[in-house]
Amino acid sequence: MSSTVTTVNTIAHWLNYALAIPMISLGIIGALLTILIFLGQQSFRRNPTILYLLAGAVMTAIHLPTIYLQSILVDGFYLGLFNTNDIACRERNYLFYVTTVAAISYPCWAAFDQYASTHRQADFRYSWSSMRFARFAIFGTVVLWSIIYAPLIFISQSVNGVCILLDGPLKFIHSFVLTPIVFIMGPLVLIAGFTYGTIRNLRATAFASRHDRLTKQIRRMLIPQVAILAIFGVPFGVNCLYDDLTSNVQKDPLRKAIEHLIQQITRLIYHVIFVSTFYIYLYMSMEMRKVMVRMMRKYFLPRRIAPLNSYLDKPLTIRRTRLRTSSNANRFNY
Repeated sequence: MSSTVTTVNTIAHWLNYALAIPMISLGIIGALLTILIFLGQQSFRRNPTILYLLAGAVMTAIHLPTIYLQSILVDGFYLGLFNTNDIACRERNYLFYVTTVAAISYPCWAAFDQYASTHRQADFRYSWSSMRFARFAIFGTVVLWSIIYAPLIFISQSVNGVCILLDGPLKFIHSFVLTPIVFIMGPLVLIAGFTYGTIRNLRATAFASRHDRLTKQIRRMLIPQVAILAIFGVPFGVNCLYDDLTSNVQKDPLRKAIEHLIQQITRLIYHVIFVSTFYIYLYMSMEMRKVMVRMMRKYFLPRRIAPLNSYLDKPLTIRRTRLRTSSNANRFNY
């Protein structure tokens, strides 16, 4: 059994080396490029849906290097970090849930904006699909989740080299109320409902014809992302529920190793949500590809400099032309 446990643990560690580190690198690069492209295009900055996706990219750029990287260092490189210090444990648990839930909330807001922007009632569109409301929703989302997950600061503790949540009513609410709603039922219900509402609104051909090419491309960018969010979030939420349900169960080494491997796999699958967004946008949107090409040409391709001889020849040609013109004018006057 000891050899089997060692093999399973080795596979779990190599997942961090072979997959997690490349994923986090691609995710950080993609999040930063998303921010630069969305901020660099005026038509993007004026769109509420893009504003939600921009907020999601910012949260991803914070989450991957500060939170996910800590987990990789602990599981792949055996560094203590949040497992050996109570303050680090509290900081990690709190920021993990705040940044994660905020990042998956913004695509849900974007799906809502698509529904609101295609609504038949003009008052509803102007009230709920606007830049002002989008800014309020983005700021309010961070504040809301920061308050909801604040109790994690008080119930997180490092025990026997493991960062855990202490048993009690707060852990029960977190494990069996918040986790199913936030990671399983919430995204599925919201995304399915808003997508269905948007499709129903777009069946009115007269209204759909007023949507420009950028709006249609934004919708094409959003649909794959929210689908990945709804599908890939379920295994992670189920695994979190299982860990909480079996946290007080005595487990043999083989079971611990298998559960740890499953945890690594579900975490990798879940972070595909964060890593894939930029590449989905780039593939689905021609406007993003155009902006990307312009950025590459501006910052990476060398500018062509005309030879010095071409500038020296031009004044000689101009002077000859002027002399001929003046001689023709004098000839005409005579």
